[in-house]
Amino acid sequence: MLQEALGALKKTFSPEEIIDEIKWYQVMDLLLQCSDMPLKQYFDPNSMELLDKKIEVLTALRNGQSMLEIPGYYEILELYPKNHT
Repeated sequence: MLQEALGALKKTFSPEEIIDEIKWYQVMDLLLQCSDMPLKQYFDPNSMELLDKKIEVLTALRNGQSMLEIPGYYEILELYPKNHT
């Protein structure tokens, strides 16, 4: 039964789409573990862009780094006004 479900997924979604979906769920899990206020305000949870960068930044935040210590922090804040960085 599991093989049938996986087969159906492969017919419906490309391998890249499946990987992106898995990464998006990982981003959402990491986001729930972070309490950074700018992140909560300017992070776009519906965006499928920059998933690898988001995982990298959110993992660093979860591990205790500050936003000033993380390269690419503002890059993942897709809703942040671009003229303020």
